Amino acid sequence: MESLYNPGLINTGYVTELVKRTIRERKDDLDLTVREKILRKNKHHSSINRLYKIAQSVDPVFADRIKALIKKVSYFII
Repeated sequence: MESLYNPGLINTGYVTELVKRTIRERKDDLDLTVREKILRKNKHHSSINRLYKIAQSVDPVFADRIKALIKKVSYFII
């Protein structure tokens, strides 16, 4: 989450590819309740939106789970 918050211009591609690989390999192990707790503390709204955008291209089903989480406790950033 932290690396998605404000990646540097040089690190953006690396962070994106790392997140894609993590989603592909560990999407079933990623617990969204932890992210929900973080969002309820009013933190990392931009990170969860970036994660959602990346997940759309990798795994649409996982992206739908993130979308439901955003609708529940966060907001979409355009």
